[in-house]
Amino acid sequence: MYDQRVTIAEAVNKIQNQNYLLPAIQREIVWKRNQITDIFDSVLQGFPIGTFLYWDIEDEKRDDYTMYGFIKDYITNTKYINTTSQSRNTQVTPDGSGNLKLILDGQQRLSAFYIGLKGTYTYKQPYKWYKNKGAWKKSKLYFKITSNPSQELDDSGDRQTKYEFKFLPIEQYSDKIVKRGDDLWLRVGAILDYPDSLDIDDLKDNICNEYLDKDNNLKKYVGHNLRELRTAIHDKKYITYFEEKKQNIDRVLEVFIRTNDGGTELQKSDLLLSIATANWTKYDAREELTSFVDHLNTQLPKINNYDKDFLLKSTLVLTDLPVAYRVSQFNRDNVSKIEDEWLTIKNAIEEAAKLVNYYGIDENTLTSKNAVIPIAYYLKETGLTSEKLKRGEKEYFEIKQNIKKWLITSLLHKTFSGSADVVLRNIRKVLSKNSGRKFPIDEINNKLKSLNKLVGFDEEIAENFLEYKYGSKRTFLALSLLYPQNDWGSIQHHMDHIFPSSKVNIDDLVSVGYTHNEAEELTERANQLANLQLLTARENESKQDKTFEQWVNSQNSSFFDRHMIPSDQEYHKLENFDKFLDKREEKIKDKIISILG
Repeated sequence: MYDQRVTIAEAVNKIQNQNYLLPAIQREIVWKRNQITDIFDSVLQGFPIGTFLYWDIEDEKRDDYTMYGFIKDYITNTKYINTTSQSRNTQVTPDGSGNLKLILDGQQRLSAFYIGLKGTYTYKQPYKWYKNKGAWKKSKLYFKITSNPSQELDDSGDRQTKYEFKFLPIEQYSDKIVKRGDDLWLRVGAILDYPDSLDIDDLKDNICNEYLDKDNNLKKYVGHNLRELRTAIHDKKYITYFEEKKQNIDRVLEVFIRTNDGGTELQKSDLLLSIATANWTKYDAREELTSFVDHLNTQLPKINNYDKDFLLKSTLVLTDLPVAYRVSQFNRDNVSKIEDEWLTIKNAIEEAAKLVNYYGIDENTLTSKNAVIPIAYYLKETGLTSEKLKRGEKEYFEIKQNIKKWLITSLLHKTFSGSADVVLRNIRKVLSKNSGRKFPIDEINNKLKSLNKLVGFDEEIAENFLEYKYGSKRTFLALSLLYPQNDWGSIQHHMDHIFPSSKVNIDDLVSVGYTHNEAEELTERANQLANLQLLTARENESKQDKTFEQWVNSQNSSFFDRHMIPSDQEYHKLENFDKFLDKREEKIKDKIISILG
């Protein structure tokens, strides 16, 4: 419910007493000084600061999750100096007392109030070396109580700032009241000592009597500013929050994603990665997984498009954990198991990705990354590598071909659409029971059939197969199936029109005897599989130097067999283009059914 509210003072007190903590899924504090001063100005002006999201953790669930405390004394970077200040939140263990809430949305805002009222902010002075200890200034937040609240600050820009807050170095300014020129500044945290409105009047009188002359016009501002600050911190319940009481972390995560206040949508993988980061001990999970994704995408034979979701899903499958991609799967025990097997997992995924590239499949043609996961599982179980499978020995050749056939047909049939978890779980069962090193393509296909998934190709499926068009991702995959003796990873291949598209146009077709309607239909069919082939760049270039009949009739018999092109020269004439397409469709159907029927 959204009617739960507390004051800023109450929230800061709960942070201090560790009744408010942060789950591992939260990011580090990222707010800069001006963002902290802006939020204090906002609450004094009465601007809304957004709704917060809390998770009310039950006592028996406290040990299930890693929790962190808020940063009180913040430093922008601890790399260069020795300090007791923090740049990262530290893990804490709740003592079991009090009503514990985890902050799922609102960390940055609550941290700003906590640092501003209770803590310090250490930052580097401009134009000074990072390693210079004197460049770093530990500071506290001060409020200019002599400013005129009816006027915008000169440097407020588009923000319409009226109340001036500033972090002042504590080595120069440590008193509750600081006089700078004609102006008076109050250490903001001091307001916590004045919860009563009568007390604030006494404070105002004491300040004015000590620091300002009797007739000083700034006195009226002092009283107004002190009262506004006290009211904003102690009276107004600015912290309005939605409280999630259900203990289902997947529901909590979904709420978090939908209400994230950071402006950049957080993906589930970011949150799961945070949990792994919090629980891994031997590796930095964030660095390991992020850099490995970059490696897969840029350092293999082809450019790929893997992501953290693929990687995290793979870790569940390859460690024989439940396949469902839920936060609950990434508990401490499971995350530790993944870390223990990380090097083996990493190697298997890389070898699978290399093998997929070797088949000529890259970011443009891998239509389901889930299809790579069973291959990685198989390689992990057998210890085989992509290099071994690329050898010419019969055993490895058959394994390589069976993996290729299964992979490409799975992509063409969209095997993983709609029920990827069920498919992965069942394929893993087959692979885990596999004896020896063969790739059990028949057993996998039988299991997929029992799940009502398409496998192989019959006459009807092959007819649909023929309708794939030039330029489609699935068309390249379909064509690559027709060349079982070829692997494409090391050589770039082009999808090519056998009869050049420049010659298969309505005017040319009509000129050789087709009716206009027949010509329109043939121009459509000219972009379908029956008129397409895969050629190397060199083969494609040589074709462009000749007329079509010169080029095709200069090829040897093996070329015609390899590309399933009718060798009878009558089929190479434009006036027989319809017969050429019919004949090649027959050859393609026969070929695909013989391979995968």
